[in-house]
Amino acid sequence: MLDPADPIHDVCDFLVPDSAHELLRWVDVNEILHAEDHWNRWPGFLVAFASNGCGDYFAYDTRSEPPKIIYLDPDHTVDENLETTHGFEFQSFEAWYDMKMERRRTGR
Repeated sequence: MLDPADPIHDVCDFLVPDSAHELLRWVDVNEILHAEDHWNRWPGFLVAFASNGCGDYFAYDTRSEPPKIIYLDPDHTVDENLETTHGFEFQSFEAWYDMKMERRRTGR
């Protein structure tokens, strides 16, 4: 997250501690998603850390150790997203990172 030279920043909008863009700031995005008045309020166990840039998010699911990574599709509610993985659930951050880097390498 803190290394701007990491190639992960080329394959997704990785949320960072500080940015000129509010929707790239890790704390700001999570405050918005967890706000009481958010139409699709996230439960406290989900922590967004990356996006594909179209209103979707990858999030840590802190109910497991290590936290699983799940994909939250913007076309579904949080509850719907938690009911199905859309094929994008990873057992660890490392598994998610490896998938993203493989897609970058292969162009898929």
